[in-house]
Amino acid sequence: MDKGDVFSILAALIIVSAIAMVFRLPAAEAGSEVQESLTPESIPTPYVTAPPVPASAVPPGPVRLSYTTRAWDYPCCHLPNNLTLYGGSDPPWKEARDITQFAYIEEARGGITEALHVPYAVWRLNCSVSATVRPEAAHFRMALVELESGTIVEGADLRYPGTIIKNVQRGGKDFYLIVSIDEVDSYRITLETLPEYI
Repeated sequence: MDKGDVFSILAALIIVSAIAMVFRLPAAEAGSEVQESLTPESIPTPYVTAPPVPASAVPPGPVRLSYTTRAWDYPCCHLPNNLTLYGGSDPPWKEARDITQFAYIEEARGGITEALHVPYAVWRLNCSVSATVRPEAAHFRMALVELESGTIVEGADLRYPGTIIKNVQRGGKDFYLIVSIDEVDSYRITLETLPEYI
């Protein structure tokens, strides 16, 4: 055995002894009693805290909108005569696999919805109209109105069954919908956004 090996072993023993001296448990004081038997009641229960659950930015699920009974309190209660000024359907979002639905209305009659706060900067209205009894006479009209000013932000005019998508680039406000239908069996308007805008 080499002299260097002996010194290394002695140095390691001294370091281990020094660490044991620093971290050793204090000696029991005189007069302390040792518990002879352990019972379940005498064993302290450790406190376990659950790890915090990160708050999800994704809404829990789409909110169902319904019609209001206080429509006359709103600044705008009538649809304009010509909603074709707002154009046809906007192009679908490219690579939109993770579309998040945050609100919807599904009805068989027209009306004015309750107000809804939309915090997203970019979102869209995805409207789907079904008419099987008289599809040739089906007519769906919709306006998205800003609650505070009564300004119509977006509109849709759809004759015959089908779908129409309207992109909206205005958020952080309260909105409501005015819907008028003729010879439509049912319709669904889904309010959607993408994860990058949440």
